[in-house]
Amino acid sequence: MNIYVLVALVLLLGFILGRILRKLRLTQILAYILSGIIIGRVLNFSAPEQFNVIITGTTLALVAYIVGLNFSFAFLKRMGKQLVIILFVQVFMTFIATSGFVYLLTRDLPLSIILGSLAPATAPAGTIAVLRDLRAKGTLTDITVALVGLDDALVIVIYSVGVMVTQMLLGGGASISFSLTYPLWEIFGGLGLGGAIGVAVSYFAKKVHLSSDHIFVISIATAILCWGLAEMIGVSAILTCMALGTAVINLNVQIGTRSNELIDNIMTPIFVLFFAAVGMQMDFSLFHLMWPLVIVYCVGRSIGKIAGCSLGAAISRSEPKIKKYLGLAMLDQAGVAIGLAFLAAQALSEYELGGTIITLMAITTVVHGLISPPLIQYAVRKAGEAST
Repeated sequence: MNIYVLVALVLLLGFILGRILRKLRLTQILAYILSGIIIGRVLNFSAPEQFNVIITGTTLALVAYIVGLNFSFAFLKRMGKQLVIILFVQVFMTFIATSGFVYLLTRDLPLSIILGSLAPATAPAGTIAVLRDLRAKGTLTDITVALVGLDDALVIVIYSVGVMVTQMLLGGGASISFSLTYPLWEIFGGLGLGGAIGVAVSYFAKKVHLSSDHIFVISIATAILCWGLAEMIGVSAILTCMALGTAVINLNVQIGTRSNELIDNIMTPIFVLFFAAVGMQMDFSLFHLMWPLVIVYCVGRSIGKIAGCSLGAAISRSEPKIKKYLGLAMLDQAGVAIGLAFLAAQALSEYELGGTIITLMAITTVVHGLISPPLIQYAVRKAGEAST
């Protein structure tokens, strides 16, 4: 299909279905995904690969940048201890619960460990989109936004250790030095790159008068630049864009705040295209191949997320609504999990686990993509933080 016709069709169908679901008090994110399913699976239209790559990269770059803009010193000072406790508790409980449930079904310890190490990743794009759709504001919203960005960093570390342990259990010669340096480079390389560009942007903005149009262009350009450079040098692109936003908001509050407002104005059509692209790539025929493992993985991950967030909130003495609803708001599975699954498949290619890992992560990301938006909506509404 012609790319221009495809984009127009996606936007129009997403708009129409979004209006219908809004009247049913459902999040419009489901409408965007459904529009992609209709176009890709019912009408059998496919998008060029480059379209998916550009839309995905641009969306995640802007979302990660927006997440970073929330990490002001004032916010971190107020919520820092609480965030750290909840982050570590929910990530490790998700790892333990998912690994345990998978092991009970398969009795395969290496597979259980590697799947458990991928499970804690939370999707920033899907989560932020639902919160934005509801115009959510409040403590639950603030903590959710912060955590969906931070847990990717911890997941990279757990994944790296998980791959090393899995290779050892399978009798492989895992390189300990590589296993230790890889997560350090992914995390600190990304933070350094994004931070450096953020410092440069903030310094430039103080020296030159910038109109709103100038701020708009520079914000989008630097976010996409960070994403591209991160991919080129092999560091975490999400953390790089988050570091960019964090540096900007703390070094130049005016530019950071205005940047957030301007980017928010264009996120609706970007989210429509992004989630439609996700919907077009969904392949439900894969589900029957491994449905018991899919169900066990999803149940274990959900229990780990919900129990971990609740326990972490209790330990940190958070508000009751954080204990009750944060876990539901953290269920969407990140695209970074699929990216790490590809790396795991390469590292374990000689052990015939690659196909299982990639297929499972693809299917479960689809499942979570469908069930998470209404659950996030439920959590935000019950917490009294939805404005629409």
